Amino acid sequence: MSFDEEYDRPPVTFVPVGQDDEEREENLEMVRPSPGYFTSSVLIADAIIKRSQVTVLDYSANQVTVRYQIDGIWHAGNPMDRETGDYMLATLKQLAGMDYRDRRNRQTGSFSTEFQKAKQKVRIVSQGVATGERVILYLTWKKDTIETIADLGMRESMQKQLKELLRFDAKGMLLISGKSGEGYTSVWRGVLNACDRLTRDFFVIEEEALVEEEVINFGSITFDSGKGETAMSPLPKLLLREPNVLAFNDLPDGKTVNEICDVSNEHDIPVYVRAQGRNCIDAIRRVAKLQPDLNKFAKLLNFVVCMRTVRRLCPKCRVEYPPHPKLLKKLGLPVGRVGSLFQPMIYREGMLDEDEEEVQPCEHCSGIGYKNLTGIFELLTVNDELKKAIANKADSKTLKEIAAANRHVSMRQEGAILVAKGATSVEELQRVLAAK
Repeated sequence: MSFDEEYDRPPVTFVPVGQDDEEREENLEMVRPSPGYFTSSVLIADAIIKRSQVTVLDYSANQVTVRYQIDGIWHAGNPMDRETGDYMLATLKQLAGMDYRDRRNRQTGSFSTEFQKAKQKVRIVSQGVATGERVILYLTWKKDTIETIADLGMRESMQKQLKELLRFDAKGMLLISGKSGEGYTSVWRGVLNACDRLTRDFFVIEEEALVEEEVINFGSITFDSGKGETAMSPLPKLLLREPNVLAFNDLPDGKTVNEICDVSNEHDIPVYVRAQGRNCIDAIRRVAKLQPDLNKFAKLLNFVVCMRTVRRLCPKCRVEYPPHPKLLKKLGLPVGRVGSLFQPMIYREGMLDEDEEEVQPCEHCSGIGYKNLTGIFELLTVNDELKKAIANKADSKTLKEIAAANRHVSMRQEGAILVAKGATSVEELQRVLAAK
């Protein structure tokens, strides 16, 4: 959605920086008469309507280009002429307590806004560049913390399988994996929340400077690497409390992996660990690249959970189409059982419908075709054949072949199920799985 000056200013409320209400009001009165006040309102309203997490303004000699990051994907906004952009930037900088005259040095500032009953804190970073100036606006959205694997998108049958693997008498190692920026923290929290913490004592060992949001009924035990401490430092005292499960949210090196394996074996305690990975096999290979004792690691590892995120198709404007049998075969979906797939209806300015009437962007997704994210989950049970292959330094191809021979459902196959359900599109699945 865009606005033009012939319309009223979008009802964006600005709360400028300031030490008290009087100073904030004075700051606001300085920018209200400026032409940039209207354009700033337009920009912020547009970002909120589009659900943009990051908005980038690139200033060149003659114009300002605008880009929005929405659900992790960049979308082009409407460019503006340089004079309009300059007035707007001066207003934004004044609201944020920055020097609007300085177009060269790096500056940061922030202010708050309210629009459509949504409140955001807007942080601005500006920096002079060779072509002019780059300005980045970060909108802080208030999000409900997702606590469960169901809310993250795990299929019900997989939820039951995972909870069975997390039963009271489970031993060994659970590897939880994902990618930064794709729910790496959320999948960790979701899996931990699937555990029965009421009857067992769970503890997370984490770096003091990198403590994450608390998981209910999980004790947080910290160490300070700045003082030479490691994840093993607090364990002697902690083990006196006879914990039932130990969780380590970072694996910095192979030595730490070995020490975690030793603690688990010596005290017969299940351990949960986290590592980056595009899929379950990739997560295993990344831990192996840390050069731990692969015999220890493979023997202890019992199963791996991995999550990737895809954009959900907008349920209001998605377009149904009959899939070609070759496409279904490529996706591994049964021909004849999947009658329709869906693709996004992506709005472009000037689009016409069958009656040659101008098409308006979908109000639900702002014409993007997608709205919000969901998870693709993969759950791999590490059987004796896989353990042996890991210990023998098998490559990814070999590990995948062994898993497939044991009827493992891969990340790609799990994604195809989402496509068949109409939750996402073939193109979106291909984009995500092709990402390194």
